[in-house]
Amino acid sequence: MTSSIDCITNTDTELLSYFKPFALKMESQGIPPIVINLFKCYFSQLLFGSQGKLTKKEILPLKKDELKTLKQVSKYTSVGKKVLKKLVVFKLNGGLGTTMGLKKPKGLIPVKNNKNFLELSIEQIEILRSKHKQNIPLIFMNSFYTHEATMKFLEKNLNTEGIPSSFVQNKFPRIFKKDLSPAKWSNDPQLEWNPPGHGDFYTALFTTRLLDILLDKGYQYAFISNCDNLGAKLDLGILGYLAKEELSFIMEVTERTHVDKKGGHLCRLLKNYRLALRELAQCPSNELSEFQNIKLYSFFNTNSLWLDLKQIKKIFLRHKLMPLDLIINEKHIDSADSSSPLVYQLETAIGSAISAFDFAEAINVPRNRFSPVKTTSDLLLIRSNCYNLDQDKNITLRNTQDCLPKIILDPKFYKNLHDFEKRFPYPVKIQNCSQIEIYGNIFFGKNIIFKDKVKIINKTDKEIYIEDKTISSELIIEN
Repeated sequence: MTSSIDCITNTDTELLSYFKPFALKMESQGIPPIVINLFKCYFSQLLFGSQGKLTKKEILPLKKDELKTLKQVSKYTSVGKKVLKKLVVFKLNGGLGTTMGLKKPKGLIPVKNNKNFLELSIEQIEILRSKHKQNIPLIFMNSFYTHEATMKFLEKNLNTEGIPSSFVQNKFPRIFKKDLSPAKWSNDPQLEWNPPGHGDFYTALFTTRLLDILLDKGYQYAFISNCDNLGAKLDLGILGYLAKEELSFIMEVTERTHVDKKGGHLCRLLKNYRLALRELAQCPSNELSEFQNIKLYSFFNTNSLWLDLKQIKKIFLRHKLMPLDLIINEKHIDSADSSSPLVYQLETAIGSAISAFDFAEAINVPRNRFSPVKTTSDLLLIRSNCYNLDQDKNITLRNTQDCLPKIILDPKFYKNLHDFEKRFPYPVKIQNCSQIEIYGNIFFGKNIIFKDKVKIINKTDKEIYIEDKTISSELIIEN
C-alpha cells in the first residue's frame, strides 16, 4: 500500500497542473503550508490511482491471545494515579448529527437525563478533578462545522494554565469527481470543503501550537475518544500501563459482533508485523465479504486511544507529517440533493497512526467501553432504562438487564431526530427484550414497556397513538 510519505517530493508535471488551483484556493483561506503540502500528498495518491486500499495479501488477522485485556493491565492502576497530573483528555467533536437529519454539532444532542454529550463530558471531568485533586485538562477538537456552536455553548474556558477548551481541525477542499477540479458550489460555499477526518488530530495539534503548549506545561499523555462514545472513560490501569512500559500508543479494541461488521478492524502488516487499522473504505470491493467476517477479523477499533505526546512530536518531526493511510470518500456535494455533483473528499482516521508508532499496542476491552450513539435507534436504547448514569456521570448498563434488543425503526418516521422525538417524547422501558421493530406513523405515550420480541406495524395512513401499554408480541394496526 502507498504510504502518505511516499509522494511528498513528487514534482510530476501532471500533478502540478492539477494541484495549482487547489493550492491557490487553500492559500486564499490562510491554510498553513504544512496542511497544503499534506493535501498535495493525498491528492497525488488519488490522481495516480492509489485508492488507499489495503488488501488481504498485505495483512494478518489477530489472534485473541495476542492482546492484553483490561483486567490484565489493572495492576498498573497505582502508576496511573501517579502520572495522572501529566494527562490531558481530548474529545473528538467534529461531527454533525447528519445521520439524524440535523445540521448542528452532534455533541449538543440531548442523550440522557436531558444532558447532551458535551455536558456529560464536562461533568465527568469535573468529578475526576475533584476525586483525584488534579486539574485534568479537557479539550474538544472541533471542525469548522461545529466550532462556533460549541464555543457558544461552552461560554467559558474549562481549563486552567491558559490551556484552551477547544481547537479547530484543518479543512481540505472537496474534489469534483468528473474532472478532479476544486469543487465549487455557490448555493453554499461551505460545502466546497470537508474536515479531513479525525486523523487530522495530529496535524492540528501542530498547526495550532497546542502540542508545544501542553508539552511545555508538563503534560505527556493523552486520552482521546469520540464525543458520542458514552462508554469511553478514564482508566488508570491503561494510563499506568502506557507510562510504566513506556509505550507510545494504545488502542482500545473490543470483539466484533454482527453490528460491527462494517467497522474498521485491527490487523498486522505483513511487511513489518506492526499493528494496523483497516477501514471499510480501504477494503477492495472483491474482499468485502471477508472483511465482514467477524471470526476472522475479531477486533473492532473503539477509537479510544492513549498516546505519548512526546512520541507524537518525534514522529511528526521525523516525517514532516503523521503517516496515515488515505481514505477516499465519494459523496454528493449537497447530501440533501441526490442530483448534485459527486465529489471526492480525502480523509484519514486517527487510529491508522498505530502503524507509525514504535512500541504501539492494543488492549482488548469489554464492550461496555464502546457505547456510541449514531442513530435514533441508539438514542431510544440509551435513553431507556437499560442504561443508567452512575455517580461519576458515566453511562452504565443496568445490572438487571438480561439482553440489549436489536432495534429497527422505520426510517420514514424515525430517522430524523425531530420526527423521532415527536413520536418518542418520553424514555421507554425495556424488559428482557430481544428485538424491537416499529413500522409506520406511531406516537408513543409516557408509560411504554417493551418485553420479549416486539413488532409493531401501522398499515394505515393515520397517526396512531399508543399510551400506557406493555407490548410483548406482534401488533398490527390495519384500520
